[in-house]
Amino acid sequence: MRSWFGAVAVLVAALVAPSTSADAVTQDQLRSEIEEAERTVDDLSTRLDDATERYENTWAEIESTKVELERLSRRVIQLEQSAREAERLLSERARAVFKQGSTQPFEILLTSGGPQEAVERAAMIATLQLREGTRLEDALASQIALEQTRTLLAEREERLDELQADLAVQEAELTAALDQAQARETSLKTMLERQVRIDRGVQQGVYACIFDGAFRFRDTWGAPRSGGRRHKGTDVFSSYRAPVYAFTYGTVRRVSFSGLGGLGLYLRGDDGNEYYYAHLDSAAPDGQAGRRVAPGQLIAYNGSTGNASASAPHVHFEVHPGGGAPINPYQWLAAACF
Repeated sequence: MRSWFGAVAVLVAALVAPSTSADAVTQDQLRSEIEEAERTVDDLSTRLDDATERYENTWAEIESTKVELERLSRRVIQLEQSAREAERLLSERARAVFKQGSTQPFEILLTSGGPQEAVERAAMIATLQLREGTRLEDALASQIALEQTRTLLAEREERLDELQADLAVQEAELTAALDQAQARETSLKTMLERQVRIDRGVQQGVYACIFDGAFRFRDTWGAPRSGGRRHKGTDVFSSYRAPVYAFTYGTVRRVSFSGLGGLGLYLRGDDGNEYYYAHLDSAAPDGQAGRRVAPGQLIAYNGSTGNASASAPHVHFEVHPGGGAPINPYQWLAAACF
């Protein structure tokens, strides 16, 4: 059984292993991965149900054996009482025979009043002997059955303990794998739901809003900033450490830190444009330099690093067509987010 558990552990690892994280999947590939994730969840759910059913069946077997043991125990008590009664009767008969003489057929005939009385007397003695002997045999057989059942119960209880331990390990592994598979299924579906195909002038391709849930932004391109600067992006406000997502297919070119932008991330899009995220609190594992990402994939967490107010965490978002000078990103964000 343990070897089977080992095989399950290997299979579970294979089932829930994500696709190569360095690859940004297309929408068709994403749908295919969702179908695979759904099959994984179904498979793990079935395995978990099977493990539970095996445990329940074994437990029912143990309970049935306990009921049989109780029945046999009561039967043995009854038979032991009968046996003691039989021993008492046989003792009384032995004493009577001792007083009255031999019970050999010839002697019974000689000591009786006649042949008929001798036959009746011999029949009574034989019946008594047979009845009491049967009771003793029944008691002995029940004692043997009781001991055998006790041994069987002990073996089954030991088996149940082993099964409980094994199933506890298996259930923990399967439950963890199922949770992971369900989380992956949900993540893939949510990523696909975030994605939208946009055919708007220079914005051509599949995009996703950089936030999900509660967020807000408006067009502040060119608004005055400290030091005589002008705003060169769009500030998208959301809660502190809210997940931040990739805007489109591309590669994280670099992650940097500056006094003005704080923690920043540069995404080189497959569309030839560069997208800059500033004031991040931290980068996610898939937000490291060199990682390939898909629109809607988690790359960072919202913050207020650099020249930003801690009371208003947000991402300063820029669009640089062809990697050049920034342009107003408001319409780009609006098309993906609204």
